[in-house]
Amino acid sequence: MSTPLVRAIFRERSALRRRSFCNVKVNFINSAGGRLIPEGIISEIRNRTDIVALVSEHVKLKRTGANYVGICPFHPDKTPSFSVHRARQFFHCFGCHVSGDAISFVMRIENLSFMEAVRILAKRANIEIEEISDDESRAQQREKAQKERLFALSQIAADFYHEQLQSHPSAEIAQRELRKRNVSSETVKKFHLGYAPDGWDELSRFIAEKRLSLSEAEQVGLIIPRRSSSGYYDRFRGRLIFPVFDTHGRVVAFSGRALDHPAARTDKQEPKYVNSPESPLYKKGSILFGLYQNRVAIRRNGWAVLCEGNFDLLALFQAGVINAVAPLGTAFTLNHAYLIRRFAQRLTVLFDGDAAGRKAVRSIYPFLVKAGLSARVVNLPAGDDPDSFIRTKGAEALIRLIEGSAGIVETIIDETAESALRQAADIALAIRQLGPIIAEVQSPVERHKYIDRVAQRFEIRDLRSIYKELRAGARGSAKGEERTTSTKKSKKSSVPTGERRDNLSKLQGDLLGILLDFPELFDDPKAKKLEELLTNEQLRVIFHTAETQTRATRDLSASTLLDQVETQIGNTSAYLWLQERLAVQKYDSVVNAREALDKGVPVLRKQYIESKVQSLTREIQVARRSGDENRAIELTKQRYELWRSAPNS
Repeated sequence: MSTPLVRAIFRERSALRRRSFCNVKVNFINSAGGRLIPEGIISEIRNRTDIVALVSEHVKLKRTGANYVGICPFHPDKTPSFSVHRARQFFHCFGCHVSGDAISFVMRIENLSFMEAVRILAKRANIEIEEISDDESRAQQREKAQKERLFALSQIAADFYHEQLQSHPSAEIAQRELRKRNVSSETVKKFHLGYAPDGWDELSRFIAEKRLSLSEAEQVGLIIPRRSSSGYYDRFRGRLIFPVFDTHGRVVAFSGRALDHPAARTDKQEPKYVNSPESPLYKKGSILFGLYQNRVAIRRNGWAVLCEGNFDLLALFQAGVINAVAPLGTAFTLNHAYLIRRFAQRLTVLFDGDAAGRKAVRSIYPFLVKAGLSARVVNLPAGDDPDSFIRTKGAEALIRLIEGSAGIVETIIDETAESALRQAADIALAIRQLGPIIAEVQSPVERHKYIDRVAQRFEIRDLRSIYKELRAGARGSAKGEERTTSTKKSKKSSVPTGERRDNLSKLQGDLLGILLDFPELFDDPKAKKLEELLTNEQLRVIFHTAETQTRATRDLSASTLLDQVETQIGNTSAYLWLQERLAVQKYDSVVNAREALDKGVPVLRKQYIESKVQSLTREIQVARRSGDENRAIELTKQRYELWRSAPNS
């Protein structure tokens, strides 16, 4: 890397910044270590990003002093444990101990790589970045370029299907299906619905004519290689097409619904739905149909509706329920639950009114608990799904059902009681099956109410017998999980949560935290005394690192400080303490902070002297027991001098 080139680029960047706040255009700089972006540009991206505004797009934050707090989006969180500090551009969760800056937040919340997160934030901050690859990054650049081609190819296919719905001679069968289900032209446009003609290779020929890669079309599941000869045939034929978007609005997959085509093949039964296979763009358990279109309403309302089918979602959308999502060709997964949790805290489950729908409600409950989603359940009449219910009874009737929906635990209790046989042994078994469900409930008040409901629904007056059966069911479930969790527990951090900060002096941490809140106090004489009194070596590393950074930049960057400290002390108790302390500003003014420093340092010095005196006393005893009277006398002198120097001595 040539030094003049670097200086020239930085001069150009500075000139652009001085001229205006418009787009700043810079190049990726290659270094011997393979880094693609200069640290200065990354710092500029961080500085231009308001982390509070960024996080607020995913988490509802409430201001408390200099901090903003909310429910953590990364783990099941009942009370606000997620803290964001605007001045430090830093976040930390006191529950799951995840922390970082704006870049790491985007990486985690969107499941992106570092480079992808940087690009998103650069675009958000109006910083344009041109990439120059080096030898170490070529594979990464090729992978990125290929992925972009796959996204582009998927979008071209979606546009092709959408155009066929409007213009293909046989598209009337698809249009007729949409009219039958009262799907409006606005909804067709909103969800970019399409039609796959019934020919064997119409999309394949279109891709070839456009000189696009057939092998890449195969990678994303649009076409399939012929077995008996060369070439490809279309995966989707004679079907209504539902494009599937990721949360960034990129087409990643397709769902094709069978149509009553007059020339339909009769040699075998066609499946009702054909969905894209998994690909570099698409993982079944991590994508929800309709989330991209409805994400704004979901975040604004704070809750989402979970339905089962594509047409169900469209019917709900047209009925004014614009916060619905649906899994695509797969059962609901824990990843789905976490994905919803990024946008909402509550979920209303709206499955079909049949036995399979009721069974599905029970199966997803553990995922909702783990993701921290509270849930309610709409009970549709037997044989109905949301689409058919709306078409026969109207949107208002469904909305009333949604508004009157019961909690998911109450629903499971009621359905278990209704389906249980009347023999005593069957009733006992049914109650035991509810044990693991009620054991997941954290609130003792809620748990008591649910137990009362079990007693009422099973018509049992003796609550002690109910408790006994529920506990037996919960214990049985716990034993079944014990073997699978024991291995995971052994792999956790070598610093257990309850012991992480036991070896750190609270007073030492409090005083060091004052300097982190107001780095200018490193120039205070009391700060120099504090440096001498820190007995924990890891805290001394934090002190020196923060002081060096402050003197060099006259500022303190939380992300830079954490990076530098981690390289020296690793993921230790002091490093975990630092993560938490940087997320919170305890002092609101430098006057209060200096006053606390002035009061605290003498107290710490007294503790320090008392500890040293105790240590010298033990050494004196050892010296005398061994007959070394000269050493005992010397140590006694040292102890006396310490006593004399102690505050208030």
